[in-house]
Order: sequence, then C-alpha cells, then structure tokens
Amino acid sequence: MPRITNWRRESRSPTLAYRNTETGARAVLHRAPDSYRYKWRGAILVDGYPVWSRGYETKDAKSFRDQLRKRPAPELSCPECPNDHVLVGEKAADGAKVQRWFDCHDCGYETPSRIVYGAER
Repeated sequence: MPRITNWRRESRSPTLAYRNTETGARAVLHRAPDSYRYKWRGAILVDGYPVWSRGYETKDAKSFRDQLRKRPAPELSCPECPNDHVLVGEKAADGAKVQRWFDCHDCGYETPSRIVYGAER
C-alpha cells in the first residue's frame, strides 16, 4: 500500500491520529460518544475546525487512510467567496464538547461549526 502523502502518524491506539506535515492539519479516528449514531468517528481538522468528518460502525482505518490520500493538503477556505484567509474562533463549551466559530472578514460569512468532541481537539 502506498504511503500517505504529507501525513505522519502520531498515534495508533486507541485513537488513530495523523498530522499533516505541510499545513499542520490534524486527522483523527476515535471512539465516538455513546450518544453518537456511529461507534467511531473520523475527522480532519484545520485550526481546530472540522473540514471533513464521517461516522464508522467499526474502526475502519483503511477507508480513513483513503480519505487522507485524497486530501494531501487540507485548507480552510470560505464557502461564500474565494478567500482562503479565514478566522477560526472558539468557544461555546458544554462539558467535553467545544463548538468553534468560522468567520470570513472579506464577505462577513460567519457560522458555528459542528460540535467538536474532546477527543478531536
């Protein structure tokens, strides 16, 4: 199996974690909270903001690594305008949950992210 371009593994057990060598983005496959629909959750985080996430029934590391191969340099960009210099802030904390905020200064686009669980930080 070919190496994953620009991703370096940080840990294997119990959470599978990778760090992007170019952008500093983080990718994790971890056990989801009991209230979550799927038992495992994979996410790619840029500056703490989830740019991709997916639930898995099992710890499916192979398909998670395939997603990393598709995204050799994930970046955070505004969905409304061509600006790639956006601001990510925090927080609205509730126990183990943290919600981050996405803000674009060019067009004024602002939205909260999905809830980021403690294991994804």
